[in-house]
Amino acid sequence: MSLFKKSAPSAEGQNGDIGNFAGFALLSEPKLDKEKFFADLKADWGVDIPNDPEGENDVIYADVNGYRVVVGIMPTPVPDGEAEYWAKGNYMWQDAVEVTASHKAHAIIAILGKEDDLVEKGRLFVKVVCAMMKQETAVAFYNEGAVFPPKMYLDFAGMLSDGHVPVLNLVWLGLFGDGKQAGVYTYGMRRMGKEEMEVYVDADKADFNELREFMLTIASYVLETDATLRDGETIGFTEEQKLPITLSKGVAVDGNTLKIGYEK
Repeated sequence: MSLFKKSAPSAEGQNGDIGNFAGFALLSEPKLDKEKFFADLKADWGVDIPNDPEGENDVIYADVNGYRVVVGIMPTPVPDGEAEYWAKGNYMWQDAVEVTASHKAHAIIAILGKEDDLVEKGRLFVKVVCAMMKQETAVAFYNEGAVFPPKMYLDFAGMLSDGHVPVLNLVWLGLFGDGKQAGVYTYGMRRMGKEEMEVYVDADKADFNELREFMLTIASYVLETDATLRDGETIGFTEEQKLPITLSKGVAVDGNTLKIGYEK
Protein backbone atom coordinates (compact mmCIF):
# COMPACT_ATOMS: atom_id res chain seq x y z
CA MET A 1 0.00 0.00 0.00
CA SER A 2 1.35 3.41 -0.95
CA LEU A 3 2.34 5.69 1.89
CA PHE A 4 0.93 8.70 0.12
CA LYS A 5 -1.80 9.56 -2.33
CA LYS A 6 -1.25 11.35 -5.60
CA SER A 7 -4.64 12.99 -5.39
CA ALA A 8 -7.05 14.02 -2.68
CA PRO A 9 -10.84 14.03 -2.49
CA SER A 10 -12.66 16.94 -4.03
CA ALA A 11 -13.06 19.92 -1.75
CA GLU A 12 -16.63 20.21 -2.97
CA GLY A 13 -17.54 16.72 -1.76
CA GLN A 14 -18.94 15.41 1.48
CA ASN A 15 -16.73 17.46 3.77
CA GLY A 16 -16.47 20.44 1.43
CA ASP A 17 -19.64 22.05 2.82
CA ILE A 18 -19.32 24.18 5.94
CA GLY A 19 -20.97 22.49 8.93
CA ASN A 20 -21.58 19.21 7.08
CA PHE A 21 -20.88 16.58 9.75
CA ALA A 22 -21.75 13.20 8.29
CA GLY A 23 -20.00 9.86 8.01
CA PHE A 24 -20.46 6.11 8.00
CA ALA A 25 -19.89 3.47 10.66
CA LEU A 26 -18.94 0.27 8.83
CA LEU A 27 -20.60 -2.76 10.43
CA SER A 28 -20.18 -6.52 10.32
CA GLU A 29 -23.96 -6.89 10.29
CA PRO A 30 -26.99 -4.53 10.16
CA LYS A 31 -27.49 -4.41 13.90
CA LEU A 32 -27.63 -1.52 16.38
CA ASP A 33 -27.70 -2.10 20.14
CA LYS A 34 -29.57 1.08 21.06
CA GLU A 35 -29.38 0.49 24.79
CA LYS A 36 -25.58 0.22 24.68
CA PHE A 37 -25.31 3.18 22.31
CA PHE A 38 -27.28 5.46 24.68
CA ALA A 39 -25.43 4.12 27.74
CA ASP A 40 -22.00 4.71 26.18
CA LEU A 41 -22.91 8.24 25.13
CA LYS A 42 -23.98 9.10 28.66
CA ALA A 43 -21.17 7.29 30.51
CA ASP A 44 -18.33 8.47 28.27
CA TRP A 45 -19.46 11.95 27.28
CA GLY A 46 -22.39 12.96 29.48
CA VAL A 47 -24.70 13.08 26.46
CA ASP A 48 -28.13 12.04 27.71
CA ILE A 49 -30.61 10.86 25.08
CA PRO A 50 -34.11 9.85 26.23
CA ASN A 51 -34.80 6.14 26.45
CA ASP A 52 -37.50 6.42 23.81
CA PRO A 53 -36.13 8.91 21.25
CA GLU A 54 -38.05 9.55 18.08
CA GLY A 55 -37.34 6.81 15.57
CA GLU A 56 -38.14 3.20 14.91
CA ASN A 57 -36.16 -0.03 14.67
CA ASP A 58 -32.54 0.75 13.75
CA VAL A 59 -33.07 4.49 13.25
CA ILE A 60 -32.37 7.21 15.79
CA TYR A 61 -33.58 10.81 15.64
CA ALA A 62 -32.76 12.72 18.81
CA ASP A 63 -32.35 16.36 19.78
CA VAL A 64 -29.21 17.21 21.77
CA ASN A 65 -28.39 20.79 22.79
CA GLY A 66 -30.16 22.24 19.79
CA TYR A 67 -28.74 19.74 17.30
CA ARG A 68 -30.46 16.80 15.66
CA VAL A 69 -28.57 13.51 15.94
CA VAL A 70 -29.41 11.08 13.14
CA VAL A 71 -28.26 7.46 12.98
CA GLY A 72 -29.68 5.08 10.41
CA ILE A 73 -28.69 1.49 9.64
CA MET A 74 -28.34 0.40 6.02
CA PRO A 75 -28.27 -3.40 5.48
CA THR A 76 -25.66 -3.22 2.70
CA PRO A 77 -22.00 -2.22 2.36
CA VAL A 78 -21.14 1.33 1.30
CA PRO A 79 -21.78 1.28 -2.49
CA ASP A 80 -19.21 1.20 -5.29
CA GLY A 81 -16.21 0.25 -3.14
CA GLU A 82 -16.03 3.83 -1.85
CA ALA A 83 -14.92 2.93 1.65
CA GLU A 84 -12.26 0.53 0.38
CA TYR A 85 -10.92 3.21 -1.95
CA TRP A 86 -10.42 5.75 0.85
CA ALA A 87 -9.06 3.06 3.17
CA LYS A 88 -6.00 2.91 0.89
CA GLY A 89 -5.04 6.37 2.10
CA ASN A 90 -4.74 5.52 5.79
CA TYR A 91 -0.97 5.14 6.04
CA MET A 92 -1.32 4.39 9.78
CA TRP A 93 -3.42 1.22 9.32
CA GLN A 94 -1.71 -1.67 7.55
CA ASP A 95 -4.80 -3.84 7.10
CA ALA A 96 -7.16 -0.97 6.27
CA VAL A 97 -8.39 -2.22 2.90
CA GLU A 98 -8.81 -5.86 3.93
CA VAL A 99 -10.70 -5.03 7.13
CA THR A 100 -12.81 -2.36 5.47
CA ALA A 101 -13.81 -4.77 2.72
CA SER A 102 -15.22 -7.14 5.35
CA HIS A 103 -18.09 -4.85 6.30
CA LYS A 104 -21.59 -6.09 5.43
CA ALA A 105 -23.65 -3.07 6.50
CA HIS A 106 -23.21 0.55 7.50
CA ALA A 107 -24.76 3.23 9.66
CA ILE A 108 -25.22 6.76 8.38
CA ILE A 109 -24.32 9.24 11.14
CA ALA A 110 -25.13 12.94 10.85
CA ILE A 111 -25.44 15.98 13.07
CA LEU A 112 -27.94 18.51 11.75
CA GLY A 113 -28.93 21.95 12.91
CA LYS A 114 -27.38 25.25 13.94
CA GLU A 115 -23.95 26.25 12.70
CA ASP A 116 -23.06 29.14 14.99
CA ASP A 117 -20.43 27.01 16.75
CA LEU A 118 -18.89 24.52 14.33
CA VAL A 119 -16.32 23.29 16.85
CA GLU A 120 -19.09 22.36 19.31
CA LYS A 121 -21.05 20.68 16.52
CA GLY A 122 -17.92 18.78 15.55
CA ARG A 123 -17.36 17.69 19.15
CA LEU A 124 -20.88 16.23 19.32
CA PHE A 125 -20.32 14.44 16.01
CA VAL A 126 -17.15 12.81 17.33
CA LYS A 127 -18.90 11.73 20.54
CA VAL A 128 -21.72 10.08 18.59
CA VAL A 129 -19.26 8.31 16.29
CA CYS A 130 -17.30 7.10 19.33
CA ALA A 131 -20.46 5.52 20.76
CA MET A 132 -20.99 3.74 17.43
CA MET A 133 -17.36 2.57 17.39
CA LYS A 134 -18.01 0.77 20.69
CA GLN A 135 -20.75 -1.36 19.13
CA GLU A 136 -19.82 -5.03 18.82
CA THR A 137 -20.58 -4.86 15.09
CA ALA A 138 -18.28 -1.87 14.42
CA VAL A 139 -15.57 -2.57 11.83
CA ALA A 140 -14.39 0.96 11.04
CA PHE A 141 -15.48 4.56 10.55
CA TYR A 142 -15.49 6.04 7.06
CA ASN A 143 -15.46 9.77 6.49
CA GLU A 144 -14.65 10.82 2.93
CA GLY A 145 -10.90 11.25 2.95
CA ALA A 146 -10.06 8.43 5.36
CA VAL A 147 -11.17 5.23 7.09
CA PHE A 148 -10.27 4.57 10.74
CA PRO A 149 -10.32 1.39 12.84
CA PRO A 150 -12.45 1.78 16.00
CA LYS A 151 -9.51 1.85 18.44
CA MET A 152 -7.67 4.53 16.47
CA TYR A 153 -10.76 6.72 16.32
CA LEU A 154 -11.42 6.30 20.04
CA ASP A 155 -7.78 7.04 20.89
CA PHE A 156 -7.82 10.25 18.84
CA ALA A 157 -11.01 11.32 20.63
CA GLY A 158 -9.15 11.26 23.95
CA MET A 159 -8.39 14.94 23.32
CA LEU A 160 -12.03 15.65 24.13
CA SER A 161 -11.52 14.55 27.73
CA ASP A 162 -8.87 17.26 28.13
CA GLY A 163 -11.15 19.91 26.72
CA HIS A 164 -9.29 20.13 23.42
CA VAL A 165 -10.63 20.01 19.88
CA PRO A 166 -10.34 16.40 18.56
CA VAL A 167 -8.44 17.56 15.49
CA LEU A 168 -7.43 14.13 14.21
CA ASN A 169 -11.06 12.95 14.29
CA LEU A 170 -12.24 15.95 12.32
CA VAL A 171 -9.38 16.69 9.93
CA TRP A 172 -7.51 14.12 7.86
CA LEU A 173 -3.81 14.83 7.34
CA GLY A 174 -3.04 13.27 3.99
CA LEU A 175 0.37 12.65 2.42
CA PHE A 176 1.21 13.72 -1.11
CA GLY A 177 4.18 13.13 -3.39
CA ASP A 178 4.78 13.35 -7.12
CA GLY A 179 8.53 12.75 -7.29
CA LYS A 180 9.34 16.46 -7.35
CA GLN A 181 7.68 17.68 -4.19
CA ALA A 182 6.18 16.00 -1.15
CA GLY A 183 4.11 17.21 1.74
CA VAL A 184 0.97 17.07 3.84
CA TYR A 185 -2.51 18.41 3.17
CA THR A 186 -5.58 18.84 5.38
CA TYR A 187 -9.03 17.57 4.48
CA GLY A 188 -11.87 18.60 6.76
CA MET A 189 -10.94 22.19 7.63
CA ARG A 190 -13.56 23.57 5.23
CA ARG A 191 -16.41 21.99 7.09
CA MET A 192 -15.02 23.74 10.17
CA GLY A 193 -15.32 27.06 8.33
CA LYS A 194 -11.58 27.31 7.62
CA GLU A 195 -9.42 27.01 4.51
CA GLU A 196 -7.71 23.72 3.76
CA MET A 197 -3.92 23.90 4.13
CA GLU A 198 -0.91 22.33 2.44
CA VAL A 199 2.82 22.29 3.16
CA TYR A 200 5.44 21.08 0.67
CA VAL A 201 9.19 20.61 0.38
CA ASP A 202 11.46 19.11 -2.26
CA ALA A 203 10.77 15.38 -2.47
CA ASP A 204 14.33 14.41 -1.54
CA LYS A 205 14.11 16.51 1.64
CA ALA A 206 10.75 15.27 2.85
CA ASP A 207 10.34 13.85 6.34
CA PHE A 208 6.66 12.98 6.48
CA ASN A 209 6.64 12.57 10.26
CA GLU A 210 7.99 16.08 10.76
CA LEU A 211 5.72 17.57 8.11
CA ARG A 212 2.68 15.87 9.63
CA GLU A 213 3.51 17.14 13.14
CA PHE A 214 4.05 20.61 11.69
CA MET A 215 0.65 20.60 9.99
CA LEU A 216 -1.07 19.13 13.04
CA THR A 217 0.32 21.94 15.19
CA ILE A 218 -1.01 24.58 12.82
CA ALA A 219 -4.42 22.93 12.36
CA SER A 220 -4.77 22.58 16.13
CA TYR A 221 -3.87 26.23 16.63
CA VAL A 222 -6.43 27.37 14.04
CA LEU A 223 -9.27 25.30 15.52
CA GLU A 224 -8.43 25.76 19.20
CA THR A 225 -8.18 29.56 18.90
CA ASP A 226 -10.62 30.10 16.00
CA ALA A 227 -7.79 31.80 14.12
CA THR A 228 -8.14 32.85 10.50
CA LEU A 229 -5.01 32.59 8.38
CA ARG A 230 -4.90 34.99 5.43
CA ASP A 231 -3.05 35.23 2.16
CA GLY A 232 0.07 37.37 2.46
CA GLU A 233 0.36 37.05 6.24
CA THR A 234 2.88 34.99 8.20
CA ILE A 235 2.74 32.52 11.05
CA GLY A 236 5.45 31.37 13.43
CA PHE A 237 6.12 29.38 16.56
CA THR A 238 8.51 32.01 17.95
CA GLU A 239 8.60 35.80 17.84
CA GLU A 240 11.35 35.64 15.23
CA GLN A 241 9.85 32.98 12.97
CA LYS A 242 7.78 34.28 10.06
CA LEU A 243 6.49 31.52 7.79
CA PRO A 244 4.71 32.86 4.70
CA ILE A 245 1.05 32.05 4.00
CA THR A 246 -0.08 31.95 0.37
CA LEU A 247 -3.58 31.28 -0.96
CA SER A 248 -3.44 29.56 -4.34
CA LYS A 249 -4.79 26.60 -6.32
CA GLY A 250 -4.47 23.39 -4.34
CA VAL A 251 -1.86 20.79 -5.24
CA ALA A 252 -3.49 17.72 -3.65
CA VAL A 253 -6.89 19.22 -2.84
CA ASP A 254 -9.36 20.78 -5.29
CA GLY A 255 -10.01 24.50 -4.97
CA ASN A 256 -7.76 27.08 -3.35
CA THR A 257 -5.71 26.18 -0.29
CA LEU A 258 -3.35 27.99 2.06
CA LYS A 259 0.27 27.01 1.44
CA ILE A 260 2.32 27.31 4.63
CA GLY A 261 6.05 27.93 4.38
CA TYR A 262 8.05 25.28 6.20
CA GLU A 263 10.97 25.40 8.58
CA LYS A 264 12.18 22.34 10.45
